[in-house]
Amino acid sequence: MIKELQLLGMHKNEASVYEALVKFGPCKAGLLISKLEIHRNLVYQSLDSLVLRGNVTKFIKSGVWHFQITDPHSLLSHVKQQEVILQELVKTISTYHHKSMQQITVYEGIESYRNYWIESLERVPVGTIDYVVGSTPIDLWLKQMGPVYKKYNELRVKKKIVWKVVQFKITEIDKKIMLDFPKLSDYRLWPREGECLGNFNILHDTVILHSVSEPPRIIEIRDASFVAIFQNYFDMMWEKSEPVKI
Repeated sequence: MIKELQLLGMHKNEASVYEALVKFGPCKAGLLISKLEIHRNLVYQSLDSLVLRGNVTKFIKSGVWHFQITDPHSLLSHVKQQEVILQELVKTISTYHHKSMQQITVYEGIESYRNYWIESLERVPVGTIDYVVGSTPIDLWLKQMGPVYKKYNELRVKKKIVWKVVQFKITEIDKKIMLDFPKLSDYRLWPREGECLGNFNILHDTVILHSVSEPPRIIEIRDASFVAIFQNYFDMMWEKSEPVKI
């Protein structure tokens, strides 16, 4: 619990005191001092800090101050406040971020891979088109997405992200996706034999080079010139491809 509380912004001593109050319930500071390997002054400092944060409250019983945790949901409230602050901070930083900056990032490994696809949708505007060429076998992609695929789909629907796909082979799973999300799925077919173990996406201001070979990995390129180059390739292939209707 202590490590998790520290991740929420508590100092180590504060986290230790809070954890002790969770275990022991309402009690005097003296009990905490006797149970924790923390100097008495630091225990009192931590209690004062936790009270100010709204995570702990104090009351007098038999003339002595007692301490207890407040509703644990106060921790969640604090996290939400931090999220609002971070969102505003990101907006402020973005206004200073030089638009011509080039950025290439590699994401490797299943957790990094899954997180990337969620974060890629979270940051783009509503109604963004995800241009895709050479789509990976959809069954393999679904397997690698695992438990986060549901969240990805929910986010895609919420933000109205359209898949505009040049596919080399239309599978039954592709057909189901087109039926389930008709307004968000625009497919064309470029018939090609052989298995494709990767693809490229153009998503908002980013080119995504994607490989599902083990370990799965993504190369993200945020560069306006590369976006224009790959968009040109996509447009040429789109024009030569056959519309897919279900």
